[in-house]
Amino acid sequence: MLENIMDFFQKTFNDVGWFIPPYVRIGYLIDIIKDVNLNEHNNLEELLSHIYNADGLSAMVVHRYPFVPIISEYSQIISESIKAHFLGLHHIAVSGLIPVVEGVARKIAESKGIQEEYIKPIFIKLSEHTKDDVEKNQLGMVSEIIPMLESFKNFATNNLYIKSQKYSLEDKTNRHGILHGEYSDGDYGKPINFYKVIGFIDFLCFIISIRESISFFAPDITVKSQQLSRIYKKLETLAKT
Repeated sequence: MLENIMDFFQKTFNDVGWFIPPYVRIGYLIDIIKDVNLNEHNNLEELLSHIYNADGLSAMVVHRYPFVPIISEYSQIISESIKAHFLGLHHIAVSGLIPVVEGVARKIAESKGIQEEYIKPIFIKLSEHTKDDVEKNQLGMVSEIIPMLESFKNFATNNLYIKSQKYSLEDKTNRHGILHGEYSDGDYGKPINFYKVIGFIDFLCFIISIRESISFFAPDITVKSQQLSRIYKKLETLAKT
């Protein structure tokens, strides 16, 4: 039953240009799918804002990114990009995160003996390598993880790293269009671009955690993370003035 649900999640989320995210309870994923189907995908940004909010992101910045191998090498860049997001500087937030995505992916691939020059094949081989490892060694909840990996690969190859001319969704979360300057101010720079890319970084955290002693669950909100969350909320208020 759970396997069928996860396969349904994979197809539905990939159809709207997203993937099955880690660190999110299944109940809320079901709520997203219901809302997306009801509103013909138009409400996805609002739905993702409840996942990547000040409390959740501050907990990741304080208790997860600095402690995940490889990700930790980029934790300051991630932190600065998140601050830019809450200041309403979404172009800067997204363009700051995409190089992190590529740097992390290359280093994970190298650690697994994957040799590829270009980034798109790296994501394909990294997904397949991780999938084989999970199935062969029965790592974690296999029936959940495999559809997640498939959805991750699909998003990477058919959205984030597709040729910008072929990207069909309005949000324009596409690496080539953003980093090559093919997209101008009005083409992207919305919260949804940030949500999709920070979610992608979280997925890379999840891939690393499969072979590390790191929880598959989102970090707890603590006094320390709440202090940072209050800063994010003040930046958000400042952006609206």
